[in-house]
Amino acid sequence: MKKCLVIISVMCVALLAGCGGTKVLECSYEKTSLGIKVKQDVEVKFVSDKIEEIKQVYKIVLPDTYKSAVNSLLSTYKKQYENLYKGSTVTTEKVSDTEIRVNVNTDYKSMTESEKKSSGFYGSEKYDVNRESLESKGYTCK
Repeated sequence: MKKCLVIISVMCVALLAGCGGTKVLECSYEKTSLGIKVKQDVEVKFVSDKIEEIKQVYKIVLPDTYKSAVNSLLSTYKKQYENLYKGSTVTTEKVSDTEIRVNVNTDYKSMTESEKKSSGFYGSEKYDVNRESLESKGYTCK
């Protein structure tokens, strides 16, 4: 009986050790240029120190002079991000007459190698490396 318990205990520890943890990297970046304020929130999900999913939210606040272009911009952003990465789900939303929200959810595993390279997360999928990379680009991470 003791041998059986020891074997079960060892197997449980081995299974738990092999599972690796899930981590989520949350970072944001804000910039204003030509009166247009853009805030980007990025959430990267890691499983066993490998990127699984990238969620991005862009909040774009335009000057009043762009009110008439908001609907056109929604369509443009949707097409741009849908064609950017394979496996991305893109939603756009008109928050107000001068504010747009774009949500891009991407399954990193389904991206091609060239898409991964252009995403900015290519080279190392490790949590710490990506955090340092984003922070060096001006992002603030939690």
